[in-house]
Amino acid sequence: MICEDEFIVALDLKLMLEDFGFEVLGPFSEVSAAADFVKDTCPDVALLDVNLRDGQVFPLADTLAEKGVPMVFHSGHVDDSEIRERYPEATSCKKPVNTEGLKNALFQSVA
Repeated sequence: MICEDEFIVALDLKLMLEDFGFEVLGPFSEVSAAADFVKDTCPDVALLDVNLRDGQVFPLADTLAEKGVPMVFHSGHVDDSEIRERYPEATSCKKPVNTEGLKNALFQSVA
């Protein structure tokens, strides 16, 4: 599952994750749309930008954490210490994307 509000970045991430072998759900540019989606679906892993069109992703991340979904935060605005405190099992990858770092973070999350 990808949550990213910048179209070009979202498309790039989608193609990259498909190249890694993932089936991509989304991308979602709004927290509300992603939250509606996960009511009936439980993704294997979520790649989350912190700031989406309709606000910060943390309410969605709380829902995903409750469902046991591994999360990788991918943002230029991520505070690693805040993420570690709120979501100790999550991983953070700063923008701009480091392809190998992101790939490793995703595969470690689903291992």
